[in-house]
Amino acid sequence: MAKDNSFDIVSEPDWAEVLNAIDQVRRETANRYDFRGHSITVDYDDKAHEIHLDAPSGMIMDALSTVVGEKMARRNVSLRFLDYGEVEPHGMDRARRTIKLKAGIATADAKKIQKAIRDLGVKVDTQIQGDAIRVSGKSRDDLQRVIQALKAQDFGIELVFTNFR
Repeated sequence: MAKDNSFDIVSEPDWAEVLNAIDQVRRETANRYDFRGHSITVDYDDKAHEIHLDAPSGMIMDALSTVVGEKMARRNVSLRFLDYGEVEPHGMDRARRTIKLKAGIATADAKKIQKAIRDLGVKVDTQIQGDAIRVSGKSRDDLQRVIQALKAQDFGIELVFTNFR
C-alpha cells in the first residue's frame, strides 16, 4: 500500500517577518524627515496580534499607516493579513489607529476551499482541523495540482501551504 502524502493550508503570516517589519517602521519614524519633531509610537501586542499607532492626526498618521504597509510588503508579509482600523482622534490633534493581523481560516472560508478542491475532481481527501485544512492523497502530482488551482482562485484570504510530506 502506498504511503499517503499531505499538506496543510493555513492563513498565517510569518511572525518573525512581522516583527522585523515593525522594527523597520520604528527605525524609519526616528529617521525620516517628515516624522521629525513629532511624538510617534508604534507598539505591537503579540498576544492579540495588533499594531497600535499613535501619532499626530492628518498627514502624519496617513504616512505612518502607509509606511507600515510598505515595510510589511517588503518583508513578504501579504497586505491581506492587515486589517486597518479607523483613525480615532484623542485630543490635542493626535490620533490612534489599530491594525489587526488576521490569522486562521474561518469555517465558512474553509468550506469554500473544500468545495473548490472537490470540484477539481482530483482524488484527495480534505479535513478541517481548527484553523487549518489538511489535504492528503496518494499522488504528489494531485496535491500539486490542488495547490496550483487554489493559488489561481481568490478566497479573500491569503493561503499558505505548509507541511508538504
